[in-house]
Amino acid sequence: MIRISLFIIICFLLFRAVSGAVSRYQDRHGAGASFKRMVRQGRLDAGVYDDAVWFEVGHGRRRRLRSNISREQQRVIRQARLEMREDFLDDNNPGFYQYVIIFLVASVLGLVLETVYTFVTFGILESRVGLVWGPFSPLYGFGAVLLTAVLWPLRKRPVWQLFLLSAVLGGLLEQVAGWSMEQFAHLQSWTYLGLPDHITQWVAWRFLAMWGLIGVLWCRVIMPEMVYRIGEPTSKRQKVVVGLLTAFITLDIVMTVACFWRAGQRSEGVPPRGPFEAYVDTHFNDDFMARTFENMKVGEDLPVSSK
Repeated sequence: MIRISLFIIICFLLFRAVSGAVSRYQDRHGAGASFKRMVRQGRLDAGVYDDAVWFEVGHGRRRRLRSNISREQQRVIRQARLEMREDFLDDNNPGFYQYVIIFLVASVLGLVLETVYTFVTFGILESRVGLVWGPFSPLYGFGAVLLTAVLWPLRKRPVWQLFLLSAVLGGLLEQVAGWSMEQFAHLQSWTYLGLPDHITQWVAWRFLAMWGLIGVLWCRVIMPEMVYRIGEPTSKRQKVVVGLLTAFITLDIVMTVACFWRAGQRSEGVPPRGPFEAYVDTHFNDDFMARTFENMKVGEDLPVSSK
């Protein structure tokens, strides 16, 4: 788990480094959507081209002028972009629209990164999805939403406060998720009982520290940029799409809970009660569950590891 968390953090930092390099390239040439937005809003004026060097680019008749903006003016552009982002974040708190997108993005990226990590590290390519439909790992999505909802008004607090609060939130999330799966579906996906620093079956000190680190990075590096890039819906189409995605993911979660509930009941020999449970047993039987959720165990304990 620690290695997976570090792998995810490294991937996010690499993405941030790449996006920063793209932004610096655009600043140098006076290009990009954010540059044009700052010009429209009056945050930048013609003075940004002072001392710029102009040259032609293109082929044949499709030639145009491109600028190489001076380093001093590039600093002006970066400062204007930072101010524009901070003004947006101060005036717009995340709402339902942003939380849905954050949940979906974190669920998909978390699944992809975990799958890649497992294959690269252990040579194992297995299904690590958390829902019956779609490439989603909802624990990552719920974690991102929880950190965003709680830390948003506190994002400018000292780092040590963010670290402690994130550690507590992460521990509570793991405990509630692990306990709920065990109690209501006889399902186990992870266990820390073999670790010397475990607190409960689903919480250990080392992972609380990792949650704290993830929370600080999320709050200071990832969350502001993600919320800013998501922005506010500017058309009815965006609202409709997010509404349909919400309906789908809600149905997906409900059906997944029902499937795991029946899987646990089947492991105890309990027959279906009613047409819906019979439908679940027919279309989401034990073979389907074992094939789809390869890293989870229904009705049995996971092997205890000391790693």
